[in-house]
Amino acid sequence: SLYSFIPKVFRYFQNLMTAYNAPDKSPAGLVHLLELRGTWAADEYILGLRNYSGKKILQIISKIREIEAKSKGLDNPNTKEYDLFRELIFFILH
Repeated sequence: SLYSFIPKVFRYFQNLMTAYNAPDKSPAGLVHLLELRGTWAADEYILGLRNYSGKKILQIISKIREIEAKSKGLDNPNTKEYDLFRELIFFILH
């Protein structure tokens, strides 16, 4: 459901923004900074840094907040959860 997805995707992009601003973007540096379990987890963030600019990461975080508000009915009286989910995924991928 959208309610379980939003916190996870928000945390990922929040961590990705932290990694974007990190002085040490090595796997070991990211493991320490983000308190990850291992370098395999840091590899996901390194891949994210290759795919998203800092500006795009901030735009995605903003979009996540917008979708969360809409999912709670703010400025959105009747958009279905599926449509909000699809809107968010499309925004992240494009």
